[in-house]
Amino acid sequence: MLPILTALTALTVMWLPAADDPKAAGPFAQRGYYITFMRMPTYDLDAWETIIDGIQGDGGNTLLLWVAGAFRSEKYPITWRYNADHENVREDFVRDLIDHAHSKGIRVLLGFTPFGYDGVNQYPLEHPELRAIGQDGMPVEPFGIGCWGYNLCPSRPESQRFMLEYAREMLDAYPDADGLLIESSDYAICHCRDCGDRFFEEEFRFVRGISEEVWARKAEATVVVFPHYFSGADVPGFGVKAAKLPFDPRWSLVFTPHSARPEPDLIERARSSLWWDDSPARRGPQEIRAGARHAREIGATGYVPSLEAFTFVAAEAEEGQAWLKGKRQVPLGFGWLDPGEPPYDELPMRVQRIAYREFVRNPDLSFERYKEILGLDLFGAASTTQAVEDVLELQAAFNFQRTWCQPSPLTSLERVRAMEDRGELTAEKRAEYRAALDRLRAIEGRHREPRSEGERELHRVAEWVVGRWAGEERLLLERSP
Repeated sequence: MLPILTALTALTVMWLPAADDPKAAGPFAQRGYYITFMRMPTYDLDAWETIIDGIQGDGGNTLLLWVAGAFRSEKYPITWRYNADHENVREDFVRDLIDHAHSKGIRVLLGFTPFGYDGVNQYPLEHPELRAIGQDGMPVEPFGIGCWGYNLCPSRPESQRFMLEYAREMLDAYPDADGLLIESSDYAICHCRDCGDRFFEEEFRFVRGISEEVWARKAEATVVVFPHYFSGADVPGFGVKAAKLPFDPRWSLVFTPHSARPEPDLIERARSSLWWDDSPARRGPQEIRAGARHAREIGATGYVPSLEAFTFVAAEAEEGQAWLKGKRQVPLGFGWLDPGEPPYDELPMRVQRIAYREFVRNPDLSFERYKEILGLDLFGAASTTQAVEDVLELQAAFNFQRTWCQPSPLTSLERVRAMEDRGELTAEKRAEYRAALDRLRAIEGRHREPRSEGERELHRVAEWVVGRWAGEERLLLERSP
């Protein structure tokens, strides 16, 4: 990392609670993040240990680490071949990473999706007969994020066998992991005659089987599943109802805004229950506070939201955007980073992590008090109201209209040019972007003579953004559509 960031990190650590400080816990027994390890191929063990240290610093004790597609399966090399350049595929270090997490008081759950998503969705490339069937009665089309493939039909015995053997191999590879996150698909299910309205019952056969195997290996292991096997409720986006099967109280549950609505009865019966949202990764401190409050309101025992930052090279037109194809993802829009540098100690993300640390400890903390704490963490005794407002404006700029795969248009000339080529860069959007960039120019100007390392970093990042629009580039926003 840049020397200035080392200094900035040293400054912020002074304000972090000790990991064993009971006052740090707040209302949640599970605190931490969900991170898609498989879509972050450029980070080695040293980088991941730094990430773990940051989770501890944020008061975290839980990491949902989505590992499928990013370990070297011997039985099913097709599952990682697309990800051959992943640092963990090149030189497996997840065991060491788990050991490091345990030394910091952090439990690690290995994540995957049954019959779909990264790694698993590659198996139908060799076995097309296992492809799921869509609502139109035809085999599903390819889909993915980073890893494009096909979801499988869980009614097929070969699909069940593959899933069990692949999950067992992951458990064998990382026996010291603390359990599993079994993340039911949020994008597709199988509509074949055998699945039909029984899809989640078919998926559950695998979920039940692998859960029993996990508990046989380690009775205290945590197995987090979705409510779709037990609630009988409508499943968002799929037009089908969940199954209503017997619930084992050894399971933990996870709920999300887009794919798994809270179920009070199940929350009462579960070993633990987690609320997930995308606020730290894609939104702002206000949304993080709202997420912590919602988690408490539904009775969840944990708030474990997304901290994803993709670095894969897009082999397809992600999100339908042809301009992304062949390009490496820019983690969180921080385009100044080298591919091996994780983004979590960068100033805009520090705003988010401090928000998570404070609001997960106290969801009732006022936003004004959060801003005071933020100022002390980032700027120390030199903190001013203006500097805090400026860093919040800067953070908002990076998440302005950002998607999972597309940086903010304020930070991405390529995205804005693609919008212009498609005729989407309206006069209103040009004016909106110009106004936002003018505010960032004012921030850059105010901090040219910084009084702290945090303020120096604020100036550097603001200067990077406005520098993207110097000279002829600014004409892109000034000319008429």
